[in-house]
Amino acid sequence: MPSVELSKLPGINPVRALATGDHAQIEARAPTANPGKAPVAGISVEVSAAADAATPPVDAERVQEIRNALRDGSYPLVPAKIADAMIAAQVSLSLPDRN
Repeated sequence: MPSVELSKLPGINPVRALATGDHAQIEARAPTANPGKAPVAGISVEVSAAADAATPPVDAERVQEIRNALRDGSYPLVPAKIADAMIAAQVSLSLPDRN
């Protein structure tokens, strides 16, 4: 499988670690939160007791099986499927919002 130079792909930016100064600047520019003073938009949301008490739709047993397979190298990773999923995600994120 040929290697791909990610920095040459459009929309792909190299990842870099934040220096301490960069992190401080980002925090300084971030708006401060004001707990309890959220803006009111005239919409109220309530969580029903059934939804609150429902178990998450995660099969913990299956998750553990996958983790074990990844750990011991027996999980089948197919680069073409991974690439297809990444391209599909990019396309879906690039589509204009239809709401």
